[in-house]
Amino acid sequence: MNVTATPRARASRSYTDRTLKLLWGRAAGRCAMPECRVELFAEATEYDPVVVIGEIAHVAGAADAGPRGAPELATARRNDYDNLILLCQNCHARIDGQTGFYSVAKLKDIKQAHEVWVRASLPERGRSRTGWTAVALRGDHPLDLGTAAEALSPDFVLGAPQVLQVPTDASDWQAIDAMIAAAARQLLSGEDTFDRRIAVFPLAPVSACISLGYHLTSRPHVRLFQHHRGERSWAWRRQLAPAQDIVVSGLDEGPHRGRAATFAFHYSAAITDDVLIEAAAPLDFRVDFRVHQPSTGWLQHPDQLIWAAFEARRAFERAVQLAPDAAAWHLFYAGPAPLAVAIGQQLNPTMYPAIQLYEYRHKESPRYKPSIRLRA
Repeated sequence: MNVTATPRARASRSYTDRTLKLLWGRAAGRCAMPECRVELFAEATEYDPVVVIGEIAHVAGAADAGPRGAPELATARRNDYDNLILLCQNCHARIDGQTGFYSVAKLKDIKQAHEVWVRASLPERGRSRTGWTAVALRGDHPLDLGTAAEALSPDFVLGAPQVLQVPTDASDWQAIDAMIAAAARQLLSGEDTFDRRIAVFPLAPVSACISLGYHLTSRPHVRLFQHHRGERSWAWRRQLAPAQDIVVSGLDEGPHRGRAATFAFHYSAAITDDVLIEAAAPLDFRVDFRVHQPSTGWLQHPDQLIWAAFEARRAFERAVQLAPDAAAWHLFYAGPAPLAVAIGQQLNPTMYPAIQLYEYRHKESPRYKPSIRLRA
């Protein structure tokens, strides 16, 4: 018996019973994206039946001209289990809209990792044995982790969170970087780094957040959470992701022979030219990351972290090509704490030059002052 799905593109989509059983069973009825894993059923109510909200996505495109199109792949094989991945509507739209990041190889890795997670973590539906080490990076203000368990559900926090205290008006930023580096080494010791699961709850100066991401690197599984002050919660809201609105400028010119580069991230507020000049930022080679309307409420969905981290990594790699002689990079950041951690994770200590961070002080001059220097 064959079951035909509703088409998302001009292509034949017919799946056998065996394919559907394997796909839904091995995924445990959950979205395969590691930062999502939402259950793909809307429970029945007194008036309505259960609704299936999952979607079957193709790894290599269902159509030659579709996302990740693969004309060399036989039509019959495109609807086989090996070429399918189970996703929620949100994540399906994301992978089909960002094919530069979500390649065929990456989606196969995501699918395989999800099925391993199912076998290890969901012996019974809705229960998890997957624990995460929680790290709280806090500034001078109290940090309430009462909703951390809700934010991680159906996974959970292993033991007590590790709290790293960072004063807002630090006098020795390098000592803070050393403290964070030591904590990161401890977190990553004793096991395969790639198997470590670390949940980060940051509410601290951005220099410390970037430092934490830098020392954690992109190797372990890291989940980042935003503190939603209005709800007093760390749990991401259940809502559709906003449109991708990040624009990167400054990478379209030819090679630069300068010895420095400046990166400005305008997410919660615009970093004006006079502020950069005031801080004596080198502007011969400057890269800007902007959004349509910078504000403290810009970050609403974890997808935005993925997009922004991807754009940062791509820009850093391009900057190495354009300015191979640069001995230092200067990072000016106006944005949310978890995104600062994500950007820090994209800074490769073996490939990039020394990186000078800056901390913003509204009533001081210059408003951006040098803080941590991350050395290769």
